[in-house]
Amino acid sequence: MADTSVPVKRLRLSPVTGTLVESKPSPLFLKGPVPLDWISAAAKLPGKALAVGIALWWLGGMSKGGEVKVTKTALNALNVSRDAFYDGLKRLEEANLITVIRKPGKRPLVRIAQVTGACKQQTTITESSLDDG
Repeated sequence: MADTSVPVKRLRLSPVTGTLVESKPSPLFLKGPVPLDWISAAAKLPGKALAVGIALWWLGGMSKGGEVKVTKTALNALNVSRDAFYDGLKRLEEANLITVIRKPGKRPLVRIAQVTGACKQQTTITESSLDDG
């Protein structure tokens, strides 16, 4: 168990003074590339499925393996409740965008599926179609 009485600070070496100085926390980001076909397919699903999918891609970008377990921090960052998470997980799985391994008493283990032809049933945006708007 971590000792919470000792404050933990992120430090970096200052190139000017040569001493350790406190560094600012870096902003969170989504590591890509994230296939637009995948995002588009998830966006068509009801509820918070897209937000759950973004959480999965965010965690997947930080993990070394291909499988992730969703954390409360990830869900809170995207304003997704526990119930909405499980609903979104089910919808993403039914759309074949993810595969899920469930074990009693454990968080689901999720693998993001590769984009297939089924996800590519979207309208192709061309340069000429952008000029119309």
